[in-house]
Amino acid sequence: MTRTPLLGTVVRSVRPPSRRQLRTFTRLTLGSQGEAVLSMLSVIVLVRSTPSAESGKALFAQAATAVWFLLCDPRLEDAAQRYVPLAGRRDGSASALFGRLLRWDVGIGAAACGLAFLGVLAAWSIGAAPADLALMLALAVVAAGAASSTGSAGAAFALAGRLHALGPIRLGCAAVSAVLSLGGLFAAGAPGYLAGQAAGALVTAAVLARVGLRAVRAEFGPPTSPAPLPAGLLRFSLRASAGASVAAASDSGILALAGLVGGPSLVTVLKVASAPSRLYTSLVSPVASMLYPRLAEAAAAGDTGRIRTDIRRSTLVLGAVGAAALLAAVPVTGPLLGLAYGVPYAQAAPAAVLLLGVACVKAGVSWAKVLPLALGRPGLRLAFLTAEGLLLLGLLAAGGRATSGAVPAAVVFGCGSLALAVLGSAYWVWAGRRLVDDDGGAATTG
Repeated sequence: MTRTPLLGTVVRSVRPPSRRQLRTFTRLTLGSQGEAVLSMLSVIVLVRSTPSAESGKALFAQAATAVWFLLCDPRLEDAAQRYVPLAGRRDGSASALFGRLLRWDVGIGAAACGLAFLGVLAAWSIGAAPADLALMLALAVVAAGAASSTGSAGAAFALAGRLHALGPIRLGCAAVSAVLSLGGLFAAGAPGYLAGQAAGALVTAAVLARVGLRAVRAEFGPPTSPAPLPAGLLRFSLRASAGASVAAASDSGILALAGLVGGPSLVTVLKVASAPSRLYTSLVSPVASMLYPRLAEAAAAGDTGRIRTDIRRSTLVLGAVGAAALLAAVPVTGPLLGLAYGVPYAQAAPAAVLLLGVACVKAGVSWAKVLPLALGRPGLRLAFLTAEGLLLLGLLAAGGRATSGAVPAAVVFGCGSLALAVLGSAYWVWAGRRLVDDDGGAATTG
């Protein structure tokens, strides 16, 4: 019996990755999963060892400051990966450009910290924020400000072809941060927890910047005197950075709004319910990091066939993995949440399964995170993410108004989010084909 064309396409699309790709994915996954697990364990200890009101304030402080830095953080990693290799490989101009972008990232993050401190001080002085919340906000500002440059520093490993080394380094830094945050928690409660996280973020930023700069200089040579900025860099950076910030706001922005519409209890329930989805997202997130250079290289060469193959393969593989993960999670989510966070939080299982379904659906089109960037079309991604973010915030507000408890509000939000994820993935399947056909696989600067 002969294979049908469709069956043959599926078989070719799911062939095993190469040994080098598998090593890179495994190490990146080790780092991202390790970070997610350590973060989740830290939150578990925080929730179980402090009153819900106190833990809710700490989580709200983190979410609120994260929203602020999403607005202020330039997130220059995408621009670095696109323009640094074009600056010259042997004369040191590429190293100089990367160093300049990293310094800009650090400087803008420091300025954003200063403005945030002034805002916290003003809120405390007029009585809008109690002293304990103001202290937590200030500590969260330090942590978020230190973390604002880690994206650009991490891009150095992709530029130098050393993505396989990034995962273990981030895992080690995450372990140090977890030890510091838990030590602070046991010594001084929720404020100490945030102080430990701030110290850990500073350590992580320093390590990644030092090792990343060394890797770039080894790849591109010692930096020379600064050269003029490449044409189109600023415009590309503004659009790509805005898109990355809007994407990251889906978690922090939702938690911040939850604190306003449902109080600390809704913040805690959503944080607990989103734990399985965060774990799954961290598991598959290296796929987009690995696809970006491949798609960009194929786009520059005009190889539309390679682009289509990579997109189809990642969709089929991650779709199958997501379906299996969701089926396995349904019967065990409630007991695991109760075991990890406490028996009362087992009732968040329906919302957790729905949010895990959202993560599985979105992972199937993880290439949508980088395809517009590879084709020089960051504005399209920005427009989609902005619309999606506004709809998610509207769903949460509607759920808070339509229900009387934190768990029902989380379930309503989960249902709406899953429907939106399905529609969004269908859009990208349609738009991805048009993007490749319209651009002919060639990157532009739009």
